[in-house]
Amino acid sequence: GDLIILGQDDKRPWKYPEDPNGVGGGQSNDYPLLRYADILLMRAEALNELNGPTQEALDLIDEVRNAAGLPDLSLIDFPDKASLRDHILKERGWEFYCEALRRTDLIRHGKFIENAIARGKPAQDYQVLFPIPLGELQTNENIVQNDGY
Repeated sequence: GDLIILGQDDKRPWKYPEDPNGVGGGQSNDYPLLRYADILLMRAEALNELNGPTQEALDLIDEVRNAAGLPDLSLIDFPDKASLRDHILKERGWEFYCEALRRTDLIRHGKFIENAIARGKPAQDYQVLFPIPLGELQTNENIVQNDGY
């Protein structure tokens, strides 16, 4: 019954709504760890890296798009490997919104820092890695903190 305001615009995703019967950390809502759409888009990405744009790769992307009611892509719109690579990254962003995959995808494509800077964040190259927790460093003297932390 408490009103919760998230920032000035109160924006939040409702992709996985709260369970009204859940209590504490024991919510009964399942959170997907791996979805078939992820497998399809990973395969399309791998095929593009091996062979460049092919109809087989587009068919995999279209399977995900069609499930969302979107039209098929055309091979003529992707003249090279880089153009399809960039499009697959966009498709992954749309399909996996709020599923905790975006950071990893952007790091894998080498765009994490540049995107953060474009949004006005003072990002540094070392921030593609997280700091190693102090407890881990204290427990194991062979571990060295990641550069920058």
